[in-house]
Amino acid sequence: MRAFFVTKRLAFGSAITSWRHVEHLKDLGITHVINLRRSTNNRKIRQFTSLWLPFKDDKKVRPRWFYRRVLKFHERAARKRTRKVFVMCHHGICRSASLVYFLLRAEGVGALKAELLVRQARPRVQIARAYRESGEKYLRKIRR
Repeated sequence: MRAFFVTKRLAFGSAITSWRHVEHLKDLGITHVINLRRSTNNRKIRQFTSLWLPFKDDKKVRPRWFYRRVLKFHERAARKRTRKVFVMCHHGICRSASLVYFLLRAEGVGALKAELLVRQARPRVQIARAYRESGEKYLRKIRR
């Protein structure tokens, strides 16, 4: 398990599967976890304040409620400067990276800069087109 920070308070990566992973994330200051894995939301993940959104990595459009819940969770976490959010999926390549891109866009970071930050953190990421487009569509709707 590795964590890739895109800002001082936002990271993404692969699944938390051992107690050593929990300790590593706590050492990094992680306080909140967004779990995108479909299969599990175990006791290790629940050591953090967490949001479980079990979605298959099918590269299909995500519903509006998905982004609404993510933003609500992230906004609550961001209220205190000491909190750090970790977004996880199975390998930390597509779902988590795409959601971190969305969170950066929601914070007002431009599209190119958001993608650059994610790719600088982990060059082999895949920001899925459907995830990006459905996130952008949701942001346009709420900003009206």
